[in-house]
Amino acid sequence: MSFLKGSYAVAIGVLIVLLVVLGIQAFYPAPLNPFDLWDPGFALPSPYCPEETDPADIEREITRLLEEYREQRAAYYTGLFLVVLPLGALFAVGGTFFRRRLDTLGAGLILGGMGTMIYAIVPFALDSVLRFTGIAVALVVLVFVGFRVFSFRRQG
Repeated sequence: MSFLKGSYAVAIGVLIVLLVVLGIQAFYPAPLNPFDLWDPGFALPSPYCPEETDPADIEREITRLLEEYREQRAAYYTGLFLVVLPLGALFAVGGTFFRRRLDTLGAGLILGGMGTMIYAIVPFALDSVLRFTGIAVALVVLVFVGFRVFSFRRQG
């Protein structure tokens, strides 16, 4: 494969991953951490935080907000995983069928699919069992793709 064809395949792969990542950010945004906008140097006016408020009540509310955020974040990344991992596998496996006629396009789809699957597995909030499952699926897809690409004998 020439340098230009290789560059084209890599560009397709990168753009597929960016399309998925930016599409997720645009149409399925992550839950907002309740403390991302909080400025610790900012004192709330008394109607929102009366002076007689017990510090233990404030601590319980902060703990509740953080726990709620963690649950939302875990559900978000689980949903993302369940959609993005199969999508990446579809791109990678589909790329093996394109390689028969359009070698460079197929290689780009394979690279984009593998990158997309990696993106699905990476989030830190993802459950360890899902992460393990994702790595196993990505490995199976990679072996399948490798078998199809490197052992396929062209007839002609």
